Amino acid sequence: MGYVKLLFFMLFSLLCQLAFCSSLSHLCPKDQALALLQFKHMFTLSPYASAYCEFSHPKTLSWNKSINCCSWDGVYCDETTGHVIELNLTCSKLQGKFQANSSLFQLSNLKRLDLSDNDFSGSLISPKFGEFSSLTHLDLSYSSFTGLIPAQISRLSKLQVLSIKSNQYDELRFGPHNSELLLKNLTRLGELHLSSVNISSTIPLNFSSYLTTLDLGDTQLYGILPKRVFHLSNFESLDLSFNPQLTVRFPTTKWNSSASLMNLYLNRVDATGRIPESFGHLTSLRTLDLLSCNLSGSIPKPLWNLTNVEVLDLRDNHLEGPISDFFRFGKLRWLSLGNNNFDGQLDGLQNLQRLNLSSNHLNGTIPSWIFSLPSLRQLDLRYNGNIQEFYSKSFDVVSLKQNQMEATTPFGLDDEEEEEGDSAMISWQAVLMGYGCGLVIGLSIIYIMLSTQYPAWFSRMDIELEHRIIKRMKRHKKRY
Repeated sequence: MGYVKLLFFMLFSLLCQLAFCSSLSHLCPKDQALALLQFKHMFTLSPYASAYCEFSHPKTLSWNKSINCCSWDGVYCDETTGHVIELNLTCSKLQGKFQANSSLFQLSNLKRLDLSDNDFSGSLISPKFGEFSSLTHLDLSYSSFTGLIPAQISRLSKLQVLSIKSNQYDELRFGPHNSELLLKNLTRLGELHLSSVNISSTIPLNFSSYLTTLDLGDTQLYGILPKRVFHLSNFESLDLSFNPQLTVRFPTTKWNSSASLMNLYLNRVDATGRIPESFGHLTSLRTLDLLSCNLSGSIPKPLWNLTNVEVLDLRDNHLEGPISDFFRFGKLRWLSLGNNNFDGQLDGLQNLQRLNLSSNHLNGTIPSWIFSLPSLRQLDLRYNGNIQEFYSKSFDVVSLKQNQMEATTPFGLDDEEEEEGDSAMISWQAVLMGYGCGLVIGLSIIYIMLSTQYPAWFSRMDIELEHRIIKRMKRHKKRY
C-alpha cells in the first residue's frame, strides 16, 4: 500500500512540474516585450493610416508591460520557448517613420511578419529585413514605404509568401537585376505579390517550382513573356495587368497549369491576335480578364468548355460573333463585352450581377426576364443600335446612352420625360440632386486638401480606386 502512495506522490509531483514549466514556457522574454513596446511608441494611431481596410483596429493599444506579451493583440509566441514568432499588425492604423534600426529587428525568431495597410510616411525599407532568417511570410504592402527594395530581401531563403504591393505615389522600385536575384534565391516561394512596384525590366526567368500566385501587375515589365510561365504546374493565379509594353503569346498546346489555374488577369498587355483554342483546357478558371489586349476574331468553340467562369472581361478588343453564345457560361456573375463587334440578341444568365454590352452592334428587344433576374444590379447598353424595348424593376446602375429605344419603367415616366431624356432613366429631380450633392462633396474635398496639405492617404486614393476594385476579389479569393 505504501508503494502505491509513493507512486501516486511521484506522478503528482511530475505533473505539477510539467504544468509549472508549461506556464513558464509561454511567458514572453522581457527583452522581446521591451522591443515591441519600443516599436509601439515609434508610431501614432491615425484613422487615415489604414483607410483602405474593410476593417481596421489599433492592435498595439492592448500592448502593456503588465501583461504577458504573448497575450497582446497581433503577437504570437512559440509554445515551448515563448519567443515571438509571428507579428500581425495589418490594418493597425500605425502612422510614422519606420526607423532603419527599429527595435522590431531584435525579434530574431520571427517566422511571419505582416505590416500591411499602415502609413509609414515614405520610409525606406530597411536592409535589416533581410536578417529575419526564419521568415516564411512577409507582407509590407500598402504601407507607404518608398524607394529601393533592398537586395537583402533576397536572402530570406525560407520565404513562402512575399507581398510588397505598392501604389504609384510610393514609387517603390527594384535596383538593376535585383528582381532576378530575388526569384533566383527564393526557391521555396509560393506567392509573390509586387503589384505597382517599378521593376522596369523583362520578366525574370527564374521561378520557384512551388509558385502558385504571381502578381506583377503595373510593374513596367516589357519584352516578350516566356511561355514557360503558363506551364508552371501549380499555378493558380497570374496577374500581369497594366503592362502595355509586355507582349504575351499564348501557348497553342495544353498548358501544364490547365488543371490548377483559377484566375488570369492580363488586361492592357499586348496579346495581339486571336484567343487560342488552348484556353479550352483551363477548366478550373474562375476569372478571365483580357480587357484591352488587342484581341480579334471570333471566340473559339473550346472556350465554351469553361463552365466554371464567374467573371469574364473582354472589353475594348476587336472580337466578334453572336452575343447569345456567352450565356453558355451558367455561373457568370460579371460579364463585360463592351467596345467590340458582337451582334445579335440577348439571352439569360441566372447568376449575373453586372452586364456590360456597350459599343457593340446589338439590336432588337431586350427580353423582360433580364430585368427580373434576382442578382442583376448593373446594366450598360450604351452606344448600340436599335434596342427597341426596355423594362426595369430593380437596378443600381443602368446606362442606355445613344440608343434608339422605347423604355418602360416601374416608376412611370410621362411623355415629356421620355422625349427629353436619351437615357430614359433619370428624372430632372434626380439630376439636380446629383449635381447638388456633387458640389457639396467637391467643395468639402477641396477644403480638406487645402487644410491638410494634400495628405498622403488622400493622394493615394484616386490612383488606387480602380486598381483596388480590380484586385478586391483576388485578395479575398474572389475578384468581384
